[in-house]
Amino acid sequence: MNMSEMDENEEILQKMIQFTSKSLRHISMKEHYRVIMELGSGSYGHVLQVEHKVQDKAMALKLMRKKSTKKERFLMEYCVSLCLSSHPNIIGTLRVAFETNKYYAFAQELATAGDLYSILEPGVGLPEMMVKRCAMQLAEALDFVHSKALVHRDVKLDNILIFDKDCHLVKLADFGITRLEGFLLSPMSGTLPYSAPELCSLEESETLELDSSLDVWAFGVLIFCISSGCFPWDTALCKDKQYEDFALWQSNQDYLEIPSPWKQFTHQALDMFQKLLTINPDKRRPAIEIQKYLKVPWKISSIKDNNNMLDNSKYMEESVDNINFLQDNVGNERTSTKTSSMISEDSSPINSSAQGATWEDQRPSLDE
Repeated sequence: MNMSEMDENEEILQKMIQFTSKSLRHISMKEHYRVIMELGSGSYGHVLQVEHKVQDKAMALKLMRKKSTKKERFLMEYCVSLCLSSHPNIIGTLRVAFETNKYYAFAQELATAGDLYSILEPGVGLPEMMVKRCAMQLAEALDFVHSKALVHRDVKLDNILIFDKDCHLVKLADFGITRLEGFLLSPMSGTLPYSAPELCSLEESETLELDSSLDVWAFGVLIFCISSGCFPWDTALCKDKQYEDFALWQSNQDYLEIPSPWKQFTHQALDMFQKLLTINPDKRRPAIEIQKYLKVPWKISSIKDNNNMLDNSKYMEESVDNINFLQDNVGNERTSTKTSSMISEDSSPINSSAQGATWEDQRPSLDE
């Protein structure tokens, strides 16, 4: 995308934000919506499953506390989500945005089966056919996001919502820290396995220009994770032995043995990972590159199973740590991933599970 197109996208986004700001209504939640359950909560506020009292329509409402959320940030998330929601693999955002005394709020479609995290068996992963379904749909979603000169910045298990347990339909969600390419990133307060090495290695006084290659890196890590049930490393820094082994192998593939965590994959799959997880971000291939690998086996164990060769044309017609990921750390991972995999801005999934907690005693005073 050239500079004029990027400037045009930025101008359109700013106009949307300005218009939404002027037209944002102040309403009483309890007059318009019936709360069914809480789907999630955090420092940002709450995510609720609700029904509109007149239309009887079920939806998810994201409520962001005014005390901790600037209006500009709320408007940015809502407008970006609305701009991208036309894609079949991006969570649908409704033209419903308002404010109450305590919250800013906007509505999205419900993800009826939870998120990728909820169905992933630690240390095992998902069946290869499901992995390929997820990977193809997410690649399409990221390609669409990047075509708008936007970078998601928080590609992770929690932000991939599913609509059936076999992943025939998955959608990318949570655009709370999505920004236009060129946005300057500061060093992170902490790191996650999804974070690219150029971001992990930022010094205190340095900045990094936002680029879609950061999403591609996170996408590659996510594919490894759902294939194996564990992360390839804790952090993409050479102090992490698993990452160091991978980085050395990436730069000396003809001379070094394949690192142990990667031996489960076929040569074709390793070639795919090497392109998505190239250390040099300028040489990282786009996520949509995985289209070339759908008809080949990814796991050594699946070579004899022809069912794992995904026919891309048929698919397109039919669907529009380490082992520290295991049981004793599942709770910790679930908590840690609520922070951004890119920088320390608050981020959370809009709609991470249809199996939320009952509302009852924890109902906030929404109309205060």
